[in-house]
Amino acid sequence: MNIYDRIIPVPQKFTCHPGEDVPLGSPGRANFRIITDACACDPVVKSADILICDTLAGLLNVCACSADGPVTITLKLVDAPDNINIVNTDQGYRLTVAENAVTLEGFGAAGLYYAAVTFSQIAKLEAGEVRLPRCEILDWPQLRTRGHFMESRFGSNCMTLDDWKAVVDNMAEMKMNQLCVSVYGCWCVQYDGRVSEYIYLPIHKYPKLKVPVVKRYWSPEKNGWVDEEVLPPMFEQDFFGELIAYGRTKAVEVFPLFNSYGHNTLIPAQYPEVSAKEEDGTPTLHGFCTRNEKTYEMMFDIYDEIIDRYLLPNGITSFHMGLDEVHGGIANNAEDIFKFRDARCHCPKCKDAEKAELYIDHAIKLMKHLKKRGMKSVYMYSDMLVRHEWGDMNQDSTERMMRAIDENDLRDVAVIDWWTYSDFKEGLMFQSTRPEQGLRRTVKPWNGYYHWNIVFYPLKNAYLLGKMAREEGCEGMQSYSAWDLSYDRVHVAQANYAWNFEGAGSTEDVTLSYAKVKFPSLSADAERALKLFDTIMGTTNTRYAEGSFGIDNCSLMNGTLAYYFYSYVNNGKPYPRSFPGEAMTRILPHCEIYERAMLSIAAMAHQAEDIWLCIAKDNRCDVKLARRYAWEAAHYYTLTEDYLALLQMFDLYGDGKLCKDKKTMLAEIAGARRLARLSLMERFENVKEDFLRPGHMRNHTIFMQFFADLEAYLLRTEAGDVRLNFEDFSPIASEAFWKLR
Repeated sequence: MNIYDRIIPVPQKFTCHPGEDVPLGSPGRANFRIITDACACDPVVKSADILICDTLAGLLNVCACSADGPVTITLKLVDAPDNINIVNTDQGYRLTVAENAVTLEGFGAAGLYYAAVTFSQIAKLEAGEVRLPRCEILDWPQLRTRGHFMESRFGSNCMTLDDWKAVVDNMAEMKMNQLCVSVYGCWCVQYDGRVSEYIYLPIHKYPKLKVPVVKRYWSPEKNGWVDEEVLPPMFEQDFFGELIAYGRTKAVEVFPLFNSYGHNTLIPAQYPEVSAKEEDGTPTLHGFCTRNEKTYEMMFDIYDEIIDRYLLPNGITSFHMGLDEVHGGIANNAEDIFKFRDARCHCPKCKDAEKAELYIDHAIKLMKHLKKRGMKSVYMYSDMLVRHEWGDMNQDSTERMMRAIDENDLRDVAVIDWWTYSDFKEGLMFQSTRPEQGLRRTVKPWNGYYHWNIVFYPLKNAYLLGKMAREEGCEGMQSYSAWDLSYDRVHVAQANYAWNFEGAGSTEDVTLSYAKVKFPSLSADAERALKLFDTIMGTTNTRYAEGSFGIDNCSLMNGTLAYYFYSYVNNGKPYPRSFPGEAMTRILPHCEIYERAMLSIAAMAHQAEDIWLCIAKDNRCDVKLARRYAWEAAHYYTLTEDYLALLQMFDLYGDGKLCKDKKTMLAEIAGARRLARLSLMERFENVKEDFLRPGHMRNHTIFMQFFADLEAYLLRTEAGDVRLNFEDFSPIASEAFWKLR
């Protein structure tokens, strides 16, 4: 029995010992008794005990807590061995399987819980018995903090408390221990002609800070439209404190990110007295005046309410300030979407100051207040420490920031959150987290993030930042995330690279290990399907010669074919944007290259779907996950086949002189694509969670409605009167289509 392959993340030390396997029982018969020699009042110790009991009860259908067999399963807290260099000792553990004894020793409460997690992974019912081979596992994490930052975006805005608890459970199963929740963040105008704004906590002193979630899509399950506005469940039910308390029982620290300088339109729009100002004194409704005392009166009120209501009662001393992407732009207010609004203030007090000076002063004021309020880890993004090619973040202000941190005695609490998302080392925004500065640091890869658009798998990015964190002594890895279990493989990779970088190996090693854990009886098939996914959504680092043209699959699928990025306002283009006409404008001049790529993707996706559907029939595998991956494969080929159909229609349409038969063929192609998208949407509602529906299904409905409109136009129009512009279908778009946009 190779139990090593079952353990997530990869353990530091695993030793097999000779001797007979230790039998724990068979269905209906317990051959063990559980002894908890640790403080049962500790919520994490209690969770460890419950996990052991639940694991054995589920496998053997016995009452594990009252079992009285000859094999003892002992849980206890002990000191770490002093002859081995173990870091993050309180999270370390030793699990020993010997004759008539299984011993779980935690070097701290979290370590004991992780020992229980490992036990739950290696204990399996095989050949009618649960047996463990004699072994010793000595394990600890290389990085102290490991987890996810959950962005306030599509999906998380509809998650219930049970949904959030499921995220905590998922993380705990991978020995991740940190969940940062974005409770306030803003973007530009997108759907419904509104600014995309999110606040997840009710702020009692500022009741105007609330934003509904718009749910608008066609539901095959309901056979009708969903069209409503609701408040985010976390806001309406005010359960953030309950989530924090639940996380503590699983050794997961839950804490907030509240942005304030970048990604900030709701507060200045609702309370314009604190807004950044134009030179004539007009509020920009975007960003703050950082030399206005009312700004800090308000920010400190908000921080204090969050700290007093949610954090201190639960013993949480971490807070993320955000402060990323502080730059101006268009579409930051719905009243004038093409007007440029600066994030910095131009009032008399601010206009002559350098942007770096304003930024640093603001960050220091916030950090000082948070430290005063008992926060021991105050996170801030790395933006002012690197040069960006976009916006106006074009200077490196490291020395000034460092001096301000030291002068204000903030070195002990400041944690720089280094984020960058390339799959290639030379594409990263930085090559080092600058350990020579002596600041606390954490790295931030991403999990793909755009699940509502299309799922892809940046394992290479996780590897690169895991390597950097390991070599430079960072304290943590916290991914930039939006929750969708279709990113499970990326999450496992991140867990492995944060816990045991060397043991995890290459991204290919991680994929092979993942296939063995999740789909053990058909791991070779699963590995092939996962590699097909990596090819379908692959990125390249190729630089093309001037005048040449090339594409990579990820950019093609995510940026050209799928809808989401057409929801953004773009200077010089009408809004809502022409869709799918704008995509066709890109495709048609390079038709052969795009068609070849799409045909290849569709063929690979069909093959991957066949593999996943086969795996989903084998109950020894993770059936739910296999069905989910089969849906992702179907999404890949449905998307490409939609555009292949448009190219086919373009060729049929020719010079526009249609006969009746050609018109009928065009209508049949459009109708077939409408039905294909509806089928995909129906499958979605069967395999993915309810909280994902509004974000995903709206984009799918846009495709469905487009083909429905095209089909209807062709059916009701005489052949000689059909007029199609494949780069602008707006003349045939229905009110339903425009409402979705």
